Amino acid sequence: MSRIISFVFHPLFLFYYLVLIAFVMDRYAYRMDQARALGAMLIMSFFILVLFPLIAMALFKGLGIVSDWHLSKRRDRIGPLIVTLVFYIWFFVNVKDNVVVADSLRFVALGGAIALGLAFFINNFSKISLHSVGAGAFLVGLGLLAFYTRTSSIVFNLPMIGNYGVSSIFVIILAFVMVGLVGTSRLYLDVHSAEDVYGGYLVGFLSQIIAYFWIIG
Repeated sequence: MSRIISFVFHPLFLFYYLVLIAFVMDRYAYRMDQARALGAMLIMSFFILVLFPLIAMALFKGLGIVSDWHLSKRRDRIGPLIVTLVFYIWFFVNVKDNVVVADSLRFVALGGAIALGLAFFINNFSKISLHSVGAGAFLVGLGLLAFYTRTSSIVFNLPMIGNYGVSSIFVIILAFVMVGLVGTSRLYLDVHSAEDVYGGYLVGFLSQIIAYFWIIG
C-alpha cells in the first residue's frame, strides 16, 4: 500500500493534479474557447510537467547515470532534478506573460519551480523527501487557490455524467489526509528520515506561499 501511495502521489503527478485543479477552479478567468484551447493547454501541461521528465528519467536509467528508478542515492537525483527543473521553469515562462492565462495558474507554476529549485539545492546536503515537497506544495497551493478564487466548490465536467461539483473544503480535507499518507508511506518504506519528510513539507509550504505573494501581491 505504501508503494501504491508513493506512485499515485508522485511529485510529478501531484503538481499536474494541482495544475488541473487551478484550471477548473478559475476556468472563467481564461480568455479562450473553453472546449478546445483549454484542452490543448492541459495536454501541453502534461507533456512538459510529466511526460518529458519521465522520458528524461528513462534515458538516465538506460545510460546508467542513475542506479534505480527510485533515485535512492542523493547523487542519482542530480541529473533528473536539473532536467525537471528546466521543464518546470519552461512551463512557468510559457504562462507568465500569456495574456489568456489566469494569475492563479501563474502562481501555481512559479510555486512548483521554486519548490523544485529549493529541493535541488537542499539535496546537496540532505536527502530531502521529494514526495513530501510535492505533497506540501499541493496542499498549500490548493488552499491558496480556494482563497484566491473564492470558490466554494470544484465543478468537474465528466463525460456521460455532466457537471459534478465537490466542496472545496472537502477536497482540502482530503488533501490533508493525502499529505499524512505520503509522509507515513515514505517513513514506512524506510527511504527517508523524519527530518527529510518534515523538511520536504516545509519547502513545499513555503514555495507556494512565496509564489502567491510574488504573483498576486
